[in-house]
Amino acid sequence: MPPPRHTIVYQNVQSVHLKEWFADTLAAYPELLPHPIYLRKLPTRYSTMRAQPVLNWQFWRRRTRHYRVDFSSHLEVTEHVRVRELPREVVVGWFAHELGHIVDYLHRPWRGMIAFGLGYALWSRYMRQAERRADSIAVDHGFGAEVIATKHYLMDHATLPEHYKKRLRRYYLSADEIEALVTAYEEKGHMPDIVEI
Repeated sequence: MPPPRHTIVYQNVQSVHLKEWFADTLAAYPELLPHPIYLRKLPTRYSTMRAQPVLNWQFWRRRTRHYRVDFSSHLEVTEHVRVRELPREVVVGWFAHELGHIVDYLHRPWRGMIAFGLGYALWSRYMRQAERRADSIAVDHGFGAEVIATKHYLMDHATLPEHYKKRLRRYYLSADEIEALVTAYEEKGHMPDIVEI
């Protein structure tokens, strides 16, 4: 009997290798099997990639909720970062981070999801903790090297505006911090304590 497969819905995604990379990354997240996951390309202006619950009737029950990962087709973003042209490990690291957010959402009831969205939008400390938790979850799922590759690419990419890099430094774990997490994980056999939000 073949192993169960994730339900993936691609919206406006033509790239065959992006579809393959997303499916390969998602396969490492068995806790997401019960939930349909959408990969959608659309013109997001202020982020290159983001993960959110889908607002439909299933949103109100954790067990049936759908989730999506959006990546940007907005000209101001794609002028600097064209997702379909990035190296595989960079894209996989990015997908792993976004799927880390979705794992973090799984235990939250609908009221908790609304509180999370408000906290993320209004308090920089809350946003920083959420981004760092997503990185930690990605490392816990075996994507430490890929998340590090993503960090290096974004910080060393010459055309990215300085305000974008400043935001990365402020809210996200650095490549060095991810390396320390990976080392601690390898030494202890489990993830070190991470901030709960």
